[in-house]
Amino acid sequence: MSFIEKISTKSYLLHIYAKPNSKRQDLLDDGKYLIIYLQSKAIQNKANKELISFLKKKLKVSSNHIEIVAGAKISNKLIQVTFSKENKKDEVISKLLG
Repeated sequence: MSFIEKISTKSYLLHIYAKPNSKRQDLLDDGKYLIIYLQSKAIQNKANKELISFLKKKLKVSSNHIEIVAGAKISNKLIQVTFSKENKKDEVISKLLG
């Protein structure tokens, strides 16, 4: 199973495991999840805000196009990303991991 699912021509679901309070920001693909290390603590939504900002920079989309669908208060998150134009799954993966 991959960490990414295509739900429409412009939208994808990302299965993310967030690790807050890390020494540095980083990401790792373990197959099932995209593990993202965040420096912020999981207090007052700071880690979620950092996660959205991190994805925004990697994918080059507005933060309005990134939505936490499930897992706002836990480490396992389901995030929907909507692009303004159609992107292939491989292009999205290379943006994230490249």
